[in-house]
Amino acid sequence: MRRRHPVLLGCAVALVAASPAAAAEVEVKALDTIAWDKPELRIAPGDSVVWSFDGTKELHNVRSDSANWPTPLFSPLGAPAPRTAPYQFTTPGTYLFVCDVHDAMRGSVIVGDAPPPPPPPPGEQPFPNDTPEPTTFETKVAFDTTRPTLRSVRVRRTGRGAKVSFRVSERADVTVWLKRGRKVVKTRHVAVSGRARVTVGGKRVRAGRYRVELTARDVAGNRSSRKSARITLR
Repeated sequence: MRRRHPVLLGCAVALVAASPAAAAEVEVKALDTIAWDKPELRIAPGDSVVWSFDGTKELHNVRSDSANWPTPLFSPLGAPAPRTAPYQFTTPGTYLFVCDVHDAMRGSVIVGDAPPPPPPPPGEQPFPNDTPEPTTFETKVAFDTTRPTLRSVRVRRTGRGAKVSFRVSERADVTVWLKRGRKVVKTRHVAVSGRARVTVGGKRVRAGRYRVELTARDVAGNRSSRKSARITLR
């Protein structure tokens, strides 16, 4: 008769129970409704996060937006943009991220039992109309710190849309928004150099007063000042 060894079996069970849980990998998806599917994500230390843009048609990317990231996060612009490599978080804290094209696409990764980040000092409180400082990236040609400029901006009505003409000083991705109040109704993205025309809107746009805004971003990440004009669609 074969005898069992209860002491050894008990040790084996204890070792299995004491082994750490496998680290998880969580996906955060960009949505063309100008949002992340998980704007606030809570994970454990050792877990990883992947940012995905599968199925999107708008121009998106993701970058780190707080100073506590051990290695800054940045993905190139695209429609759809490529998904990021898994980013592993090992230190408890709150890590902020944002899409460069859509300032409303902000999110946070909360690692462990981390308190929220403290508010900035009174002298550094952001104003609602502030835009982020331009971020520069080194290119193969040079370290480009020159912002593109938008000139000769003209907006005129065409049906239920707005035809926007402009000149950009260098090749850049130009984003044009059609807004009603604070709501973005339509968005267009074009990669152009020199003179260009873009029509934003369409038959489904309701009659009313709108604001057209546009900005340009070059391959090095420099962003132009934002231009805007008002238009009434009938």
